[in-house]
Amino acid sequence: MSSTAEDDGPSIPAVPAADPVAVLTPGEWASAAVGALNRRDVRVAITAVQHALRDHDSTMAAVDLLSGILLNGFPHGGLRRGARITLDVTAAPDDARGRRAVHLATDLITAIASDDGDLAAPVLHALRGPKGLDILLVLVRAAAARVDGFVGVDGDTVDAYYAAVREHARQG
Repeated sequence: MSSTAEDDGPSIPAVPAADPVAVLTPGEWASAAVGALNRRDVRVAITAVQHALRDHDSTMAAVDLLSGILLNGFPHGGLRRGARITLDVTAAPDDARGRRAVHLATDLITAIASDDGDLAAPVLHALRGPKGLDILLVLVRAAAARVDGFVGVDGDTVDAYYAAVREHARQG
C-alpha cells in the first residue's frame, strides 16, 4: 500500500444532492420563478417553471399562486363576462409564439376573474402541451412585475416611516 493521501483512511462517500423536486412544494416553484425574474435570473426562472409544469397538480398550484398575485384584491368571479383583464406583458411584434402565449395567459386570468370555465378550458389544455412553458412564463413575468411594484411601494413607505420617526424624535 502506498502512502499517498488517496489511501489515508476510508473514503467518505459524496453526499447526494437533495432532490430539488422534493425540496419545494409545487406552489413554491412558481414563487421561485417570480423571485428569480425579479433578480434577473432567467435561467432559474425557466427551471422553476419547468418544475411547476411537471404534472397537473403542480401546474394547477402554480396557476393558483400566480393568479392570486395577479388578481389580489379582486374577487374571483367578480369580472363580468366579456370584459378582459390585461397583463403588463408584451411580446415582440414578430414573435407570434410569444403573442399567442400572452393571449392565452390573458384568457386564463380573465377566465379566473370572471369564473368562466369555457374560456379557461382551452388554456388549461394548452398548459399540458408544448405551449405550457410559454404561457406559464407570461404569468410569471406579469406576477413578477406586480410584486416588484409592491416592493417599490413598500420601499417608499418604509422610507417615509423612518423620516417620520426621525422627525418625531427631533421634535421630541
